[in-house]
Amino acid sequence: MKRIGIVATQGAMLRALEVKTQVLLKEPDFEVQLETLQMEKGPTPRIELEDLKIELFNAAESLFERGYGVVGFADESVPSFFQELATECRARLVNPKSSEASAYASFLIDALDEGPVLKGFKVGMIGGLGPAATVDLYDKIVKATPAKTDQEHIKLVVEQNPQIPDRTAALLSGGVDPTLALYNCAKRLENDGCDALIIPCNTAHAFIPYMERHLKIPFINMQQAALDEIREKFGESARIGLMATTGTVKTGIYSKKAEEMGLPLFVPSDERQQDVMSAIYGPEGAKAGKTDGVCREQLMRAAEELVSKYDCNVLILGCTELPLILHEGDLPCAGKTAFVIDPTSALARKVVRVALQANQSRGVR
Repeated sequence: MKRIGIVATQGAMLRALEVKTQVLLKEPDFEVQLETLQMEKGPTPRIELEDLKIELFNAAESLFERGYGVVGFADESVPSFFQELATECRARLVNPKSSEASAYASFLIDALDEGPVLKGFKVGMIGGLGPAATVDLYDKIVKATPAKTDQEHIKLVVEQNPQIPDRTAALLSGGVDPTLALYNCAKRLENDGCDALIIPCNTAHAFIPYMERHLKIPFINMQQAALDEIREKFGESARIGLMATTGTVKTGIYSKKAEEMGLPLFVPSDERQQDVMSAIYGPEGAKAGKTDGVCREQLMRAAEELVSKYDCNVLILGCTELPLILHEGDLPCAGKTAFVIDPTSALARKVVRVALQANQSRGVR
């Protein structure tokens, strides 16, 4: 059954009933639901106007959630701020600019054939893994966006949950499984209307296969974004060194993808891997808020081994805390120059490309 909603204040109920009658005369099988607003007089005209806008918005959203994809309005004041409502509401709204009930009823009926409203591409970020890495990824998305005004940036929602159990501990030492906590965040973002999900944590990507089968929206994968850029930049000459948490190394979330792509990938020795872990988790490490000194020395020891022992010309900073210590770009290392790639930056660039392409195809921003 096709369904139309009409929202009206008490003073506009007569017109709402006229429009409903006209819809049913034209299409007797339609269902038309009237939503009546009980508005109180505000202390100032401006507050009264904003009260009206918000209540109309709430009513339209309520109708949409109950299955009414097209919503009309009976109040004569709506055309003056109709575009504000249309921009924010999920339902297809029909401007009540025609004062004649029969004509407006026809507009409502025709709107049912126009399909769902296309909104700007919205990205959902599962944040708090860790808090600094979340800020870092968001900052890089903003900087990667070719925007000249605030309105040209992409829509992004962060579900910040630093209480998600440690991913490395879960993978290596029987710590609390973070899958359900991650999924709960992902589901909240999906329910908020996000089109795709991102995670500012390399190790957490090991849990994506357990979640994505229960979600309707995809993850934009950080490892894939980084490896795609490496292949584009270096082709068959790439020799990749991975510096990441031991959990990321052992789960193979980089190495398996690299192998599928024909890219040789190497990891540090056990001793140098401990240096990487200390640079992340140690008392002088990135998670403790340090970005120079001991943690940089530890990370450089691992980098030098990868370059000197395996002739790596690309180094992946495979933990989202590591770009806080080393920066993307050429790095003098072991008498050579290796290119450091920051998967956080690669992910940010891919997110922006995906979002802008989607917005262009939708004709929105």
